[in-house]
Amino acid sequence: MKKENLEEFAYNAIMELVLDNHFQPGEFLLETEITDLLGLKSRTPIHHALGQLVAKGFLDRKNKKGCFIPFPTPEDAEHVFFVRENIESQSAKSAAIHASDEDINELELIIEKEATIRKSQDIVAYSAINENFHGCVAKISKNRYLQQFSQYIFWRSNIYVFFYHYKFKLKHKGEELKNSPLQHMKILEAIKNRKPEEAGELMLEHVRCTYNSIWS
Repeated sequence: MKKENLEEFAYNAIMELVLDNHFQPGEFLLETEITDLLGLKSRTPIHHALGQLVAKGFLDRKNKKGCFIPFPTPEDAEHVFFVRENIESQSAKSAAIHASDEDINELELIIEKEATIRKSQDIVAYSAINENFHGCVAKISKNRYLQQFSQYIFWRSNIYVFFYHYKFKLKHKGEELKNSPLQHMKILEAIKNRKPEEAGELMLEHVRCTYNSIWS
């Protein structure tokens, strides 16, 4: 297997382990343990995959101890989603101003894939396509700072989404993710129709809905 494929495999496998409750908040993700668990000959793909998750904000790192899942708290969740609401709503506003026809087509393709993946209830695949949608909106904003901060705060919020939303509401109870795709479609329509204020408000409501669903 090529180096790039190994790193992608390691990244997806780690996400699967997290979503399968193999690791809990506060636990260290040891490179040697994961390497053995996945039957890999080298720790390098695991090292790079964990590095990606640290850079994205999903994992923290302690010197000489390694990477770990931050322990979530209600206060931190409130702060994280407050920032996410504001950053992503600004991204959506800017996207409605700057989006090209090619950008709109890219968002439409993502939403088409999202509808298919949602039916399969594959949490790892769904989290990836959800990241693609939000990342694409940030990219279309044509503001590299919004794009950079959107990615970080999106992944920071995923600590709560993965541990308090997907696992219990989708995997354990078998519920479909019904609201998110419909909300994504409304955001796309606002961007497509060049309505920045509407796009921003819809994105803010979408992120807030995710936050509210975590604690409901």
